[in-house]
Amino acid sequence: MTFFCIADKESSLGFRLAGVETREVSTRSDALEALKVALATEDAGVLLVTEKAASFLRAELNNLMYKNQKPLILELPSRGEAAKRRSVGDCLKDIIGVSA
Repeated sequence: MTFFCIADKESSLGFRLAGVETREVSTRSDALEALKVALATEDAGVLLVTEKAASFLRAELNNLMYKNQKPLILELPSRGEAAKRRSVGDCLKDIIGVSA
């Protein structure tokens, strides 16, 4: 199982230096193509997506996270951006419709 990363230009270098296969995106069409490549990569078990890149793919990522077991999708803060983290309660509310 390997890692695959979809990242904005500012964040992609760090992942490449760490040896993670990375696709740099700056538009929605770039992001959709990168997602297609990531899903076609058979041994990709963890998909890392930066916040800026995820903004292009919000609907697709939500669909994958809630319906598929693989790959595990982790959204990471983009370089230079303040992290906008959601609480566990907000995630549960979205997933099962129950407020924590």
